[in-house]
Amino acid sequence: MIEINNKALSLFNYIGSNSQSDEVLQGLAQNVDRDISGSIDVLESGLHTGKFDETLALLEKGEIDIDLNTVDNYFQFNRQKLNREIAELAKNFDLSSEVAISIEDDKLLVAGDTKSTQALQQYFDKDTRLNTLVQQTAKLSQFVEWGQAKQQAAVYKSEDMPEEQLVDFLKDARLVVTQQNQFLLSDKGSAFYSQGHSQFLMDKIQRSK
Repeated sequence: MIEINNKALSLFNYIGSNSQSDEVLQGLAQNVDRDISGSIDVLESGLHTGKFDETLALLEKGEIDIDLNTVDNYFQFNRQKLNREIAELAKNFDLSSEVAISIEDDKLLVAGDTKSTQALQQYFDKDTRLNTLVQQTAKLSQFVEWGQAKQQAAVYKSEDMPEEQLVDFLKDARLVVTQQNQFLLSDKGSAFYSQGHSQFLMDKIQRSK
């Protein structure tokens, strides 16, 4: 059995190391039901002081672990703001077809080379406020999905799921954090590629029973 200390686990501790990755995931699989204290004040402080990236960095490093409902509430709040912004964008840009925007290296990259997509790219480049809102909300979406996966892993453990299968579930679930996210928008609203990742994996396991 692998001993895990009280320090919060971080995906970024084992990216790039398959052996270390397996060890940490096995440890997480064995400790998914442990009690976590919520550092809600840290998240709220980061949001209200504009130090959102620093707060997310603490989450990524595993230095704080925040209640899933708290993160989800902030995510839903940001989504509402984004949907209002996208509704305004739809008045000025052709969003009749879905537009995909990649989030890479703190930049938004609009897919396509039409006049409309090029104009949209220029808009996002100039509007730093909206740019930041999209990127923050994308991160929140990823953390919500990872949090849901960890919660479900605790359920699987209580149901005596084999450890190897539980580790495989966590390996698939971690992709939502380690892979680049995408922002999808149209005149009907917006969504992130990360949304629903954990539920997809849970449905897959349910179908295999």
